[in-house]
This record gives sequence, structure tokens and C-alpha cells, in this order.
Amino acid sequence: MIKNRLPSLYLILKPMLAIAAAIFILLPINVSATQLHASSEGVITHQMGHIFFLFSMLVLIFTVTDKGLNKQKGWRLIQCSAFFFILWNLDAITAHFFDNQIHAVKIENISIWKMRIITNNDSSLLAWFYYMLKLDHLLCVPAMLFLYKGLSNLLDVQKQVIVKKDNS
Repeated sequence: MIKNRLPSLYLILKPMLAIAAAIFILLPINVSATQLHASSEGVITHQMGHIFFLFSMLVLIFTVTDKGLNKQKGWRLIQCSAFFFILWNLDAITAHFFDNQIHAVKIENISIWKMRIITNNDSSLLAWFYYMLKLDHLLCVPAMLFLYKGLSNLLDVQKQVIVKKDNS
């Protein structure tokens, strides 16, 4: 009897869950998704994290090259990922420098759809440069995709090796 009721319950809950998800995505409230650093030690620690991550990606690129691993497609993709993570970290360090360290730029929310970039000297060039810096997802997302594809490729190659060993 319970088995017959589950599909109908699922059919009722599925649209309700879709509507609830759409409401959360399309009509957000103040979600505070951006972490602000109120004092200088928070900014400095955060910047040190970016520098450490950037240095780690440089070491990864050189290690993969030195060991000759870049002959494999998976490792080449991981190197591309590391390169994009380096660019992302440079971007983030620069943006944090302007908004959190020297306070040259401030964001003012006008409405839910609009915001204004305010610079100390009313420089439109700095405002545009900062706006471009805030598009850091254009560097971070490809980095994550390259990492995923590289790891997936290495896993597929390893699975093929195991299958060949089992068949031998």
C-alpha cells in the first residue's frame, strides 16, 4: 500500500521543491554572501592565503613539468587549472588591495539589481578596472573545470590500467 502512494507523493513534492528552489534563487533576501574584513589583520591573513595558494600553484606547474607528467593529458589539464588559479589569485589580491587595504574603491548598493562603484578620486578608469577585477569568476570557474577534467582523465586512465591488469 505504501509503494502505491510514493510515486504520487513524489509527483506532488517535485513541483513544490522546484518552486521553493526558484524562490530562493530568484528572490534572494540579504544573504551576506560576501565576507568583509573589518580590521587589517583579517585582510592581511586573507591576502597571505591568496599568496600561499598562488605560490602552491606555481610549484605544482613546475613539479609537473620537471617530473615529465605533462606528457599525460590529465596532468596538462591540471597545469591549465593551476595557471587559471594563479591568474585568479593575482586578480583577487589586486581587488582586495583596492577595496580592503587602501580603501580606494567602495561599492554602494542602489537597489537589488544595481550598484555603484565609488572611487576616492572619482576615476572612471579605476572604477572600470575594479569592475573587471570583480569578474574573477571568469578565471576561477575555468580553473575548477580544468581541475575536474584533469582529475577525471587521470581516474579514467587508472581504471583502464586496472582493467588491463585484471584481463591479463
